[in-house]
Amino acid sequence: MITGALDATQPGCSAAVAVHGTLVWSAAIGVADLATGAPLTTETRFDIASLTKQFTATAVLILQREGKLALSDTIGSYVSGLPAWGKTVTLDALMHHTSRIPDYWNKLGAWGYGFQTPATQADALRAIKALTLLSGSGYSYSNSNYILLAQVIERVTGQPYAQYVTDTIFTPLGLQMQIDPLLQAPDIAVSYDKANRSTRNAWAFYGAFGIFTTPTQLALWGDQYRESTLVGDDFAVGAVDSGTPGEATEGRVYAAGININADGSLRHDGRLGGFLSTIKISPDRETTIAVACNGELADRSAVVNGLYKLWADDKPSGD
Repeated sequence: MITGALDATQPGCSAAVAVHGTLVWSAAIGVADLATGAPLTTETRFDIASLTKQFTATAVLILQREGKLALSDTIGSYVSGLPAWGKTVTLDALMHHTSRIPDYWNKLGAWGYGFQTPATQADALRAIKALTLLSGSGYSYSNSNYILLAQVIERVTGQPYAQYVTDTIFTPLGLQMQIDPLLQAPDIAVSYDKANRSTRNAWAFYGAFGIFTTPTQLALWGDQYRESTLVGDDFAVGAVDSGTPGEATEGRVYAAGININADGSLRHDGRLGGFLSTIKISPDRETTIAVACNGELADRSAVVNGLYKLWADDKPSGD
């Protein structure tokens, strides 16, 4: 399983399994920092990249339940200085990636911003405001959508995004998660590209990315999709087709920051630099698999698939 898929002398992965919100297994294999030889442990933290989106989406849905916004609102009602599309693109379209707003990365790249060029949330917004909508309609995944949703949260609550999400989601659930895109600490893994070069992020963007945590905490979070006062049934309302016909994703739909597969399981993958992450939740919502890796060459899929087969497809007796 995790042992056979990874090389203990290279950047690797940490993984965890939770059933009904209780951690039942965790392990880590690989090196957290090639310069020091420090090993990965189950306490090592990772940037979970796009898995951040499910927390942003949950925060937006909480605000809608409280009557403080509606997904039918246009983004221009909350963010000023947008092109004409700000008057037509709704929060629902942002949440479900049907806005057709391109990814801000391309514009920043054209402006000379590399991944390790310091940039702020304001820079990301400046890039988004310079974008023209893609032609066509329907699902088109873009991180710009969740950068904008983070701005909506700040406008509605009057609080920094990180503070609101922490106070509303992390703290009540007792989750050890931290929002700080540029966070550095001894217990955080170094991320590496395919040539084992460090890929430290210099972009301080949040909403689409920005959370550091461990797979154990992610696995515990997954139970919120089974029984929760924070993740309600409304997370699946308005889900749109996000699959590819003839491929493994056929029949998949994108809900509030997470995909619902044809078999009813939930999944989202993330990647930022050399950080890779996945959360997968069984169709009955009883079992959550969480994996995070710190190298582009780490075989994340083998780890996720092996754990899922053991704990969800072939459940241990009594579970």
